[in-house]
Amino acid sequence: MNRMFVYSVSTGAALAGLMTVGLAFASGPYDGQWNAHTFYNNKHCITGDFPVTVADNKFEGVWKGVRGTYPVSGTIAPDGTVTGTVGKGRLTGKFAGDSFEGTFPPFEQCGPGNAVFERAK
Repeated sequence: MNRMFVYSVSTGAALAGLMTVGLAFASGPYDGQWNAHTFYNNKHCITGDFPVTVADNKFEGVWKGVRGTYPVSGTIAPDGTVTGTVGKGRLTGKFAGDSFEGTFPPFEQCGPGNAVFERAK
C-alpha cells in the first residue's frame, strides 16, 4: 500500500476525531429536545404545546397560535438567562436544570404570556 495514502487516511481520521471532541466541548448544558407549553393568565385565551430544540446555547421552535404560527427562538447565557422572541414579542426567562420559565408580551385581552419548557424524556 502506498505510504502517502496511509498517511492521508491516518491524518484524516485524527482530524475527524479532534473535530468530534471539539464539538462535544461546544455543546451547552441545555442541549436536546424540550416540550414547550404557552399560556396566558386569562384562562379563556388559547394555550399551545410544541417542541423546542436547544443546541449550542440557542433554541428554536414554532408555536401555533390563534392567528397563525410564531417562531420561538433565542440565546441562553451561561447562567441560564434567556433573551429571545415569540413571533415579534420579546421572550425573557431562565433555564434551571430540566426546566425553563419565562414570559412574553400580552396578546389583546389575554394579559402577559407565560412559557414553560421541560426537557423531553
